[in-house]
Amino acid sequence: MRHGRYQAGDMIVLKAGVLGNAHPKGEGRVLSCLPEAGGLAHYRVRFENESFERSIRQDDIDPATSQASFDDAPGTPKADGSRWVNLNSIRTKK
Repeated sequence: MRHGRYQAGDMIVLKAGVLGNAHPKGEGRVLSCLPEAGGLAHYRVRFENESFERSIRQDDIDPATSQASFDDAPGTPKADGSRWVNLNSIRTKK
């Protein structure tokens, strides 16, 4: 099931002004994916130089400066519904 664009271990950067004066500096590491709310994926993120975790919505993340390994991860279904294994190429012994 495709939950969101990011997965645990990805490094993200927030859009400017999302959290106002409490905007964290540097990148944050996605620790886990949280359940969707309002049609948006949510993530538990810990930023550099902070000792606590934040809950971040996917639309607060700057996709241009963030690294998403979910789209490139081997074994994940593609958006068009194709599979990573071509079932027509599997041969069985008769």
